Amino acid sequence: MKTDVNTILNKLTTFACDNLMLDALDYTYTLNRLASIAGVTPKVDQDVDYGDSDLNALVAELKSALPAVDGKAVVETLMPLAHTIDYYFTDALGRNTDKAFEFIFDLFAQCGSVSDGVKLGANGYTFYTAADGQYSVSVNVGGDNLVYTPVSAVGKVACLECPDLLAYDVAQRLAAFADEYKMSIAKTVGDDGAYLCCKEIALDKAKVKEKLAEGVVKTSLLDYPVPALSVVGPKNAAARECARIMKAAADANIKCVVATSPGQFTTMYVVFAGPIAKDDYFVSSDALTACGAAKTVDFAPLLPVLEKGTALSTDLSDYKAVYNEVGGVKHGAKAASALSDALVKKFAAVLKNSASADEATVKGLAVEQK
Repeated sequence: MKTDVNTILNKLTTFACDNLMLDALDYTYTLNRLASIAGVTPKVDQDVDYGDSDLNALVAELKSALPAVDGKAVVETLMPLAHTIDYYFTDALGRNTDKAFEFIFDLFAQCGSVSDGVKLGANGYTFYTAADGQYSVSVNVGGDNLVYTPVSAVGKVACLECPDLLAYDVAQRLAAFADEYKMSIAKTVGDDGAYLCCKEIALDKAKVKEKLAEGVVKTSLLDYPVPALSVVGPKNAAARECARIMKAAADANIKCVVATSPGQFTTMYVVFAGPIAKDDYFVSSDALTACGAAKTVDFAPLLPVLEKGTALSTDLSDYKAVYNEVGGVKHGAKAASALSDALVKKFAAVLKNSASADEATVKGLAVEQK
């Protein structure tokens, strides 16, 4: 039986009303625009049921019926205008920061601009897949309106565009974002690229290995796969000390990543890691990777196997190393946790190999030379 294109177009429009802030009064107008893209005469039917389908599935259904249709144009037709999204996001920020970010990640996940995978993480580590990040909002950080692009709902991972280069400017920007939005943020020192943000980083869970300096600002060496320092104190003082360490590392030609997490006092981190080797599972090498939030391949197909304890099929052979690490027993509801633990072990080894300095050198950088 031939698929009725107008039924699919009405499903798309109804979905947008339910999930993408489309005003019901604009239903007919939007349906007409979709019909124009599809090259058909529109027929309004607001009683259609799109079931459990998300936007990606509905666009795929339309492309199955009309292979030549422009799927991107369909999505853009259904998405709210940029200024509308900014308005609702900014208004939500004024009331509840967590709910504002939930709103924007959920909205962008509906159109495939944010990945919405299985949550994997242990001991502060986060493993996520990421979409293209097609849509952004404006976020004010330290008086500047910056472009904030969510890419993964798992871990609330996003990109914040701002080409800061001076060490103190970077430290201040990090502290301002963490303080204002209660999320972690990281940047590769000396890189004029974007900041990367997420909800949690593994450094927050790392224990103090050795206290190096105490005063208004406390500096400690952390127990982490690569040498890493924590700098804790009042915001401006912590930012100044973090900037000093960043400069000292740059003068010594030592690569590092700087990060900040929210808390009662400002906590800044300097992670001494260079480029991180990518492999079959860990596919990113950026500031967040050094902080324990790593982009991976999609492990969702492996989870049912781990839940049921079944043998690994040929089409999932790429996951063999992780499958063997987890063990072929039936993990049931604890499958995601078992997989996370295995990934942490593998990732720690990968991260350790990226160290840009040894602990003795790092401790020397942490203590200001008189």
